[in-house]
Amino acid sequence: KGRLPAARKRPTRPRASSAMDSHAGGAAQDIKVTTSDLRQQVGRIQNQVKEIQEVVRMYSSTTGPRRVRRTKMEVMSAEATDTNPYSRLMALKSMGVVKNYERIRDFSVAIVGIGGVGVAVCEMLTRCGIGKVLIYDYDTIELANMNKMFYRPEQAGWNKTMACRHYCSELCPDTTFEVHNMNIALDENQPKFKDTIATGGLDRKSPVNLVIGCVDNLEAREVIEAVCAEQQLPYMDAVCADDAMSGHVQLIIPGRTGGLEAAPTKQQLEKRPGAVPASLATTDSIIAGLVAQNALKYLLGFGEVAFLLTYNALTNDFQTRMTYPDPRKAPPQPAHQALPEVSDNY
Repeated sequence: KGRLPAARKRPTRPRASSAMDSHAGGAAQDIKVTTSDLRQQVGRIQNQVKEIQEVVRMYSSTTGPRRVRRTKMEVMSAEATDTNPYSRLMALKSMGVVKNYERIRDFSVAIVGIGGVGVAVCEMLTRCGIGKVLIYDYDTIELANMNKMFYRPEQAGWNKTMACRHYCSELCPDTTFEVHNMNIALDENQPKFKDTIATGGLDRKSPVNLVIGCVDNLEAREVIEAVCAEQQLPYMDAVCADDAMSGHVQLIIPGRTGGLEAAPTKQQLEKRPGAVPASLATTDSIIAGLVAQNALKYLLGFGEVAFLLTYNALTNDFQTRMTYPDPRKAPPQPAHQALPEVSDNY
């Protein structure tokens, strides 16, 4: 009788469990949660983010029309040439409108909310040569944003903060940008918000010179007001109404002017499925222009600064008035920096 062929032995795979166990045991001993380790991890993550940003930048520059990026300029020149991006800005100085326009580079501004108003304010101040802009938002770009923002359809899904910096940094490479993708109204984010505006100056030690709020809910506006009152920082509140037919700009100087209690626009439509407020690029742009203009006048000290300016699109009506501190409010905390005196010119 023939014998059945012997079954072939399958090659045995080396067991990795023991090696993995020993490796895991060794790794467990090496893991030490220390401050230096965490800093190194944060540094690696930041480097990875920069690499991703560079990839996005390269991708954007290799599609569509060729983009030309100008080099940084050490000084703001008044030379009237076609290649000088500051010639028309510096003409304000030669015409006697602003005494020292080049000082714009010395200022740092925080913008909270990069929506229809905020994104335009950021663009305008960048074009004006502001020294530094801190950007705060937590939302992403949607196709529904195309009616009032400079974002493009292919950027849907991007963080608004990143897309805004990407666009504005190409407009003016002399401006420094600092991005914070977070909701400042959340309790866990408020300490970071306080710290970043307290050290948001050009030297990374002094506070920002002005906080501009372009948010569409009262809770966030109240958080900004409270933080600015605590740190004695000027706060400019900009809001468009839900019907897109009115809006206001209010400059709040802690302890010297009225606060949000004087604002004509208080609570706005709560975001929920199936219900959205109206918006017009025209109204948003008008309010954004008033904000940027008021910020320039406040920072550079020219013209008449508006403490409360309201706009009605239906009647083409602009109104301004002064606001005064609410005596029921507690006095502000000690100042981190000296604020300008409120006079008839402010």
